[in-house]
Amino acid sequence: MSKSLKAGLASLLLLASSAAFAGDLPTRKGMLPPAPVLPEFYSWTGFYAGGQIGYSWASDKTRFVALNGALAGVAFDYSTDGVVGGGHAGFNYQLGGFVLGVEGDLEAVDAKGGFNDALGIGRVSRDWQASVRGRLGFALDRFMIYGTGGAAFTEFNYRLSNPATGLSETVQTSRGGWTAGGGLSYAFTDHLIGGIEYRYTDYGRFSRFARSAFLGLGTEQESTMHTVRTSISYKF
Repeated sequence: MSKSLKAGLASLLLLASSAAFAGDLPTRKGMLPPAPVLPEFYSWTGFYAGGQIGYSWASDKTRFVALNGALAGVAFDYSTDGVVGGGHAGFNYQLGGFVLGVEGDLEAVDAKGGFNDALGIGRVSRDWQASVRGRLGFALDRFMIYGTGGAAFTEFNYRLSNPATGLSETVQTSRGGWTAGGGLSYAFTDHLIGGIEYRYTDYGRFSRFARSAFLGLGTEQESTMHTVRTSISYKF
């Protein structure tokens, strides 16, 4: 075989191999598009603190239980509605779509009420209240709905007057109770969170005894309240 024939065959084999190799390479037309970048979901994990303001609809009851047996069973119902406002702080930890948290708050209260009767005059007020609660939420990215519950604390200020004797007395009583409710939070930015919350609070039934105005008189007190708040928090 002549050298020229051998060279021609070699060239043909080289061209065929190159064409086959090129056929195996992916073409731009057949390439898959790049996968889209998945969005990053908001993380609720972290410490936060902020302020809140709201309004409380409270129901109080004073029941006379003994005055030598003469006033047993007499009771007065009245409201002690008022504005509430203060600060809060807490911590959240997110596990998938669930958010576990703990929160505490301290609020000033403008709650006043009372009764006026021939048997007696009573005035009740509260200046502050606080709570420590657990929280369980479910997050949908920047939205979170949650339930909350725990211990509540306050101080009742009573002023009682006896129309028959003209004597008056003031009594302060610190009380603990329970509170529960739920709310909705929304993260406007990575750090700024707004919210709205409803809670029911019950301080139970407790007794006390007058010292001067109604000496020997025993009373029972009951206090419950419904409160709606709006809040703004900063997540660290």
